[in-house]
Amino acid sequence: MRLPQLLPFAALLLFLPGLTHAEAPSPWVAQIKVSRGIVHVVRGGQSYPGLVGVRLKQDDIVSTAGNGSVGVMFLDNSMLSLGPDSEVSLQRFSYDPATYMGAFDAFVKRGTVSVQSGNIARQTPDAMRINTPKTEIRGDAQSYLVSVEK
Repeated sequence: MRLPQLLPFAALLLFLPGLTHAEAPSPWVAQIKVSRGIVHVVRGGQSYPGLVGVRLKQDDIVSTAGNGSVGVMFLDNSMLSLGPDSEVSLQRFSYDPATYMGAFDAFVKRGTVSVQSGNIARQTPDAMRINTPKTEIRGDAQSYLVSVEK
């Protein structure tokens, strides 16, 4: 190919920064896949609607009102489903998709949360921890239900 023929491809590379630089770790750790009723995401002290498609970061807090429920999928394919009047803090999440190694810590403050473990727990069962005000859950269970009363 001659230089004039390569220019459109070079211009395209300038607008696709992910293709020209080594990829930095994603600041996003999860995404809301299902949202019904009133759902909020608190990030940095600000509250946002928890709509389908909203991406979540470490330290975000997801909460549902009495008529709300939400399903969240993480980068390692773990899933959390919050029932009505629930609150979960995403305390720590790191994940390497090449090795499936990482860490997953969430705190269930109140409500009912269904947990399906993903690649992190399959690779290292103790690397996924769900904490409540009274206990810590970890291990190789693939799915379980956590209920915390007020």
